[in-house]
Amino acid sequence: MMILSIDTAGRSDAIGLIDGRRVLADFVGDVTHNSLQGIIMNIDAVLSNAGLTLADVDGLGVGIGPGSWTGVRVGITVGKMMAYATGKPLCGVSSLDALASQAGDASTLICSVVDAGRGNIYAGFYRRRGGVTVKQGQYTAGPVEGLVARIREPVLFVGDAAQVHRQTISALLGDLARFMKAGEERQGSATALLALSRLERGESDDALSLVPLYLKEPLVQALAARKR
Repeated sequence: MMILSIDTAGRSDAIGLIDGRRVLADFVGDVTHNSLQGIIMNIDAVLSNAGLTLADVDGLGVGIGPGSWTGVRVGITVGKMMAYATGKPLCGVSSLDALASQAGDASTLICSVVDAGRGNIYAGFYRRRGGVTVKQGQYTAGPVEGLVARIREPVLFVGDAAQVHRQTISALLGDLARFMKAGEERQGSATALLALSRLERGESDDALSLVPLYLKEPLVQALAARKR
């Protein structure tokens, strides 16, 4: 099954293309060009380089956040446009889940992190169970210091936002903190693979009703306002 995916929730725009479990493309673009036209042009380039067109795709995946308020909405809009244009099934994928899935066979607690601005983060905790990445508890949002204060064991941080806050995290956790190497994330293909898993289970989302995952947005905005 050929899956095309996009995720515009983070600090970079990601586009993935897979054929079954085989990764055909994993594009990362500058988020400063985060516009409908720019993303569509990048999608066209990814498909063209693979010798494919949108008609060849069997399903679509889109990152639903949490993350950049504008970025997530733009990405979902593009996903909906492609679903309407092609009639292909569309699957929304948590951006935090896609990040965590890239931790491989990590034996420690996994923490995926997306920047929420002004010292705040969105985060999710995960563990590998039977070869599957399983979320532990609910997603969280708030100051990075508050998140780190809850950790009492070795943890692998995943996501470019972890690199942004690496100094603070390391200062508070010391040797308990481990980080995926900068630039190793493959958010595009990770989103596509999770979308594929959903499609294989017979799941998909209604393109009309699919909305961003706004994780405690009022709380984050209130914290930012207080800092201001």
